[in-house]
Amino acid sequence: MMTAEQERQQWDDFRGGDQQAFAQLFLRYYERLFTYGCKLAADEELVKDCLQELFQKLWQRRQHLGAVTSLQSYLFIALRRQVGDALQRSKAQQRLAAEPEFEITYSHEDFLISEQLSQEQNEKLQRALNKLSKREREALYLKFFDGFSYEKIAEIMGVNVQSIRNLIYQALQALRKVFVAVWLFLLLAHHG
Repeated sequence: MMTAEQERQQWDDFRGGDQQAFAQLFLRYYERLFTYGCKLAADEELVKDCLQELFQKLWQRRQHLGAVTSLQSYLFIALRRQVGDALQRSKAQQRLAAEPEFEITYSHEDFLISEQLSQEQNEKLQRALNKLSKREREALYLKFFDGFSYEKIAEIMGVNVQSIRNLIYQALQALRKVFVAVWLFLLLAHHG
């Protein structure tokens, strides 16, 4: 695990043209970015293309990039924009509004509680999660699966912090109405 100082140094080395630092950044973040990208778009090939294009742009523009306070959130924001742009260009996605579709399909493995819930409870949870709005699902994903703070989620999604708090609260309330035990688990996992 890199310290914040090591991460800043690696970013600075990359901006200075160090190919090894660039390769390390790519390897360090690719999997998490790919997973997040697949939540934004169901098309894995599109996500791979977006990641390749993102890292190509980073390399080409490295000398013009500034310092970042959180490299991970910077990359998530950049990928979110990249995927959104790609989806808007896609003829298959012409119905897309200004933001990317965020079709999260949750599985009980995502919550690491598969052994604690019956199949009926898992199905109930799936239905409840998939009834949430796209933005609620995205906020929950970033909070509980990627561990971002409310502030970082707001930065990634391009809204204010209170809106993120409201989205997560509303989503958890909706889940609570449908499935109290899962809501309690999420609440405890969040505070644990």
